[in-house]
Formats: sequence, C-alpha cells, structure tokens
Amino acid sequence: MCHRLCLSLILACLFGGSADARPAPASAAVLEAKWIANEEDNICGIKDLKKVSNPAKVAYEELWDATPQIKKMKEKKIDPESTEGKALRSQAKTLITKKCEEVRSAKAHCGVWKAIKNEDKRTVPDVTKDVKDKLDE
Repeated sequence: MCHRLCLSLILACLFGGSADARPAPASAAVLEAKWIANEEDNICGIKDLKKVSNPAKVAYEELWDATPQIKKMKEKKIDPESTEGKALRSQAKTLITKKCEEVRSAKAHCGVWKAIKNEDKRTVPDVTKDVKDKLDE
C-alpha cells in the first residue's frame, strides 16, 4: 500500500496534478480557429495570421476602379506601363491603403484583407462600402 501511495505521488509530481485527475470536459477546451489568407492579400493592420482576431475584407478591384487616379487613367487612356501610368497606379494603391487603415482603426478591426477566411466558416465583415465612401472625401 505504501509503495502504491509513493508511486502515485511520484507520478503526480512528474506529470502535474493528482493521480485521480480526470481530463477536462470537451466544453472546457479552447479551440483556436485558423485564419486562411495569403500574406500579399493584407492591405493594412496585422499580417501574422496567428495574431489575427477581428479582420475585415474588401473587394479590392472595386476600390481600385473607384480611385480618382484609375478613373483618370481610363478616361485619358493613359498606358498603365508609362511613367504617368505607373505614378497614378502607385498613388491609387497608397490611397486605398490609407483609407483602409482609417476604416480599420475606426471600426476596431485588426487588419483589412483582399481575401481572408476562417476554417470555422465565420463571416468576415466586408468594409468595401466604408472605404469607397472615404475615397470620395
């Protein structure tokens, strides 16, 4: 009997908890759902998918076409690969990033992405309209 008690104490010390310890119920387990995205789809905010908690997404092509720079490029038929075209595309990208950051901060999202999803299929808020409204300011 004494040996059994000593063995139980030794095992408890080695593995933590008591020898009678039962596993926690499944409801007590904290399951972390995994975010799925390409790093290049991050526009602003947290990029590390392990740290993402409350992301938002946008329809990037819709925002792209709504920028004054891209509208000008299309209206004036400016070659996207010309010096002026490259400058306008760079300005459009900067503007989208800036406006996404403003919306991200105002709505307390951890990041804004072109595409992101969660393996648990939760809905990711779409803030395209909010960003588009800011482009017109």
